[in-house]
Amino acid sequence: MATLHVRNVPDELYAELRALAERDGRSIGAEAVMLLRLALRQHGRLSDLLGESLVRPRSPFLQRFSESADEIVLRAQEHARELGAAEVEPAHVLLAMLEDDVLRASLERRGISEESVRAVLLTGEPRTGSMPISTEARQLLERVLVASLQS
Repeated sequence: MATLHVRNVPDELYAELRALAERDGRSIGAEAVMLLRLALRQHGRLSDLLGESLVRPRSPFLQRFSESADEIVLRAQEHARELGAAEVEPAHVLLAMLEDDVLRASLERRGISEESVRAVLLTGEPRTGSMPISTEARQLLERVLVASLQS
């Protein structure tokens, strides 16, 4: 793995990065790598570097999921924290997916709405800190990833 050294980071930017890393349960380096990945994906550079444009087209649902999987996991963790859950459950992942226009349309066509997902979630006091992902949520994410690779 390559090494990247960054110097002269403004104090306020470093403090914000440190706060994000703590919130997400990552080291500062791991958080920086995650943010770089997200930024590169947003600009389409990562897919160009990986040659993903050579892969056959995917359905809008699966293409959008694979492009934003990291963002979905982060949002699912936020939902779990806000609702006071002990870990990220599949319902938290679905809430995060429902925030995306393309994914929302696909899920709603299958009868999955924000209201129906929230109806099955227990709520408690909001939490802070790291948020583990349940076995069931991992399995859900793995199944969607496998499906996106097969489409």
